[in-house]
Amino acid sequence: MLLTKLHRPCRIVTHNFSKYNSFSTDKRSINKEIRFRLASAYRGLDSYGLNEGVCNHLSAIAPSSKTDEDIMLIIPFNLHWSEVTPSCLLEINNKNEVIVGEGEPETTALCIHKGIYERRSDVKAVMHTHMPYATALTCLKEPQLLMLHQNSARFYKKIAYDTIYHGLGDSFKEGLRLGEVLEDKSVLFMGNHGILTVAESVDVAFDNMYYLERAAMIQVLACSTQQKLKILDDNVAELTYAQMHKVLPAYAKNHLDSVIRRLMSSCKDFL
Repeated sequence: MLLTKLHRPCRIVTHNFSKYNSFSTDKRSINKEIRFRLASAYRGLDSYGLNEGVCNHLSAIAPSSKTDEDIMLIIPFNLHWSEVTPSCLLEINNKNEVIVGEGEPETTALCIHKGIYERRSDVKAVMHTHMPYATALTCLKEPQLLMLHQNSARFYKKIAYDTIYHGLGDSFKEGLRLGEVLEDKSVLFMGNHGILTVAESVDVAFDNMYYLERAAMIQVLACSTQQKLKILDDNVAELTYAQMHKVLPAYAKNHLDSVIRRLMSSCKDFL
């Protein structure tokens, strides 16, 4: 479903880009850097097998390369993640117009992502996938990521659960509803649907998506043994969460940087 099928206008919130000053104080240079990292995230998650067809989507907030406003960067519909380059990402303004790029965003991508940004002004990146192990957990009667492993503790008390599937998220109203369910968490389990991660940077949203799937995979495999599970004590899970989040931005950046190095050496079509 394309943007042309969206009947009610969406509005995007204004963000403060001072946190990107480490890259450049020039807004167009910031736009270029965020494009580069978002496109790398698409390629990286594709290499991990975490996307599904051409239907999943990642986005980021950035200053426009063309106008004096903040825009949303997102993939054009019909493009596979293995084809994404920094220059192909669309810029969507606050009137839902494509002001830079060719093509249109998929309607559910627009509605879900803009609904989240509307509800969470602190969020700079939103990522949505149907990755298999975590999505399998969303299909349970009582979905829950158990504190079974170090990777699980990374998400201690940071997951929101939406257990009511409302069909395709092709309305701004549904995007806003998902944003309300998410509250202040960094992960949303979308019942009978998939996973959504949010963060203040592309790096962290990407890293969270990867490690959430690993945590879910460990849980599914552990449950498949039909043995008693050894759940981490709350105090240990909380401590592990705190330890990880002290270094998360640096670790996440290093993770995405490793993807970029592989892209530069093996994907000549990326730039």
